[in-house]
Amino acid sequence: MEVFMQPTRLFLVRHGQTDWNLAGRLQGQTDIPLNDTGRQQAEEARQRLSGVQFDAVYSSPLSRAVETAILVSGWPADRVRNDERIKEIAFGDWEGKAPRTLGDDFAPFFADPARFVPAPGGESLPALMARVSDFTAYVKQAHRGQTVLAVSHGAALHALFTAELGLDMKDYWSVGLGNCAAAELVLEGERFVLKSTSGPTSANYLEKYLK
Repeated sequence: MEVFMQPTRLFLVRHGQTDWNLAGRLQGQTDIPLNDTGRQQAEEARQRLSGVQFDAVYSSPLSRAVETAILVSGWPADRVRNDERIKEIAFGDWEGKAPRTLGDDFAPFFADPARFVPAPGGESLPALMARVSDFTAYVKQAHRGQTVLAVSHGAALHALFTAELGLDMKDYWSVGLGNCAAAELVLEGERFVLKSTSGPTSANYLEKYLK
């Protein structure tokens, strides 16, 4: 008798709003907590995903992602697995600053990602893509036929989409996820494909951050 394996599904959620999101400041790996709006966003995401049964829940170790993962999944903190590979990009000396104040040095991050050069102490986009790709490779191996939730960050999730979906760097920001938006990826062959998104989505990064 032929046995059919369940599809491998990866739900990606961006963390909820923080005060630095609201102020338009680069958070990077600075550990800024959710604000009350962010917690409400996470509760709304939980309702949107209420019909999904997760076999594993992963989170960036930054508290804004961990709390979002707990609220969205309904799982206790000790069952949420922290994973450094889906931590946000390190902005180095630029953390805490508003992109519009950094001028031409920062502009390629959104306008021309292939030309982006990080600040001292910061991380390049290829390095970010390599570590999030290591995470997706792990999920494919460790969770075949299962449904996984991973809570991460804006730039890190875009790096995952770019690497996993085989996007050109000029399309790095094409799949726009707002705070607590979700994307469903399904494994087809050896690669995940994007099946759907839910919640607030926006790709107007140039207008939002560089005006």
